[in-house]
Order: sequence, then structure tokens, then C-alpha cells
Amino acid sequence: MMHRSLLRSGNVFTKRMTPRSSSGVRHFRKSSPIKYTENKEATGLAGIVEADNHVLSVKVLHWTNISLLAAVPLAFVLSPSPLVMPVDLAIGVILPVHAHIGMNNVISDYVPKNVRTLARLGWLGATSLMFLGLLRVNLEGPGITEVVKTIWRESPNKEKLEA
Repeated sequence: MMHRSLLRSGNVFTKRMTPRSSSGVRHFRKSSPIKYTENKEATGLAGIVEADNHVLSVKVLHWTNISLLAAVPLAFVLSPSPLVMPVDLAIGVILPVHAHIGMNNVISDYVPKNVRTLARLGWLGATSLMFLGLLRVNLEGPGITEVVKTIWRESPNKEKLEA
């Protein structure tokens, strides 16, 4: 026996069968929220503390990805020359911004809500210390690139011990 909806539609073989749309189907919104966990957009000082919920945070995170992707190899190519100074300064600013937004995403996902603000403030302090430390290495020391390159250089103490 045929289903009653097919019987009402007339000849089964001549008419094309199309599924009926149900009015009770729940559709997703066309614009998805920026952050699924909190679904708000923070601005001002709250946008710095809650950097993953800021209006521009996703764009800034992507731009810092691309900037670091270009700046790090460029810094290693330019390393022995004075041309590396502006690149080192740029890395010293971009890296803390990138780390701050990225770690705020981790805090939103894994830290319980009752201690989330405390974790965000602690991370803001750590980001500030990272920025100041990298700035000091760039201005008073040899620069970020030269400090990283010392990992692959032989220790000067090793030469003194052999002599």
C-alpha cells in the first residue's frame, strides 16, 4: 500500500517527488557568533583583558600569524647586519600580542568561569613582562635574533677549556 501523501499527489510515475519542507526545522543563524563560549564582544580595557572576545581579535591574531611568518625568516637572513634592528623590534611587539590573544582563547576554553578573570589578569601581567623583556633584549642587548642564534653557536667557555 502506498503512503497517503503519494496517493493525494496524483500519479506517482508522472509527477516528480519532492520532499516537503517542515516548518519545525531549526536552522542555524547566518552569522555565527565570534566566540561560542561567551558570545560577547568586549571593547576598551575589557577588550585587552578578554582579548579573545574583542571585536578585532580574530583579525589581529591572523595578521600576527602572517607577520611572524614573514618576519622571523627575514630576521635570520638579515641577522649580522644593522638592518635586523627594526625587524627585531617588530617581532618584540608582534610576539606578545599574538601570545596574549592566543592564550586568552585557551583560557576561555579550559579555565573554569569562576577563576577565568583572575587567569586573564595573570596572563596580562605575563604578556606585559614578555613585552618588556623582549624590548630590553632589543634595546640593551644583541637583539632577539642574535640571542636565538646563540643556541646553535659553540660556547666561548669551551674554547678556553681546550686551550
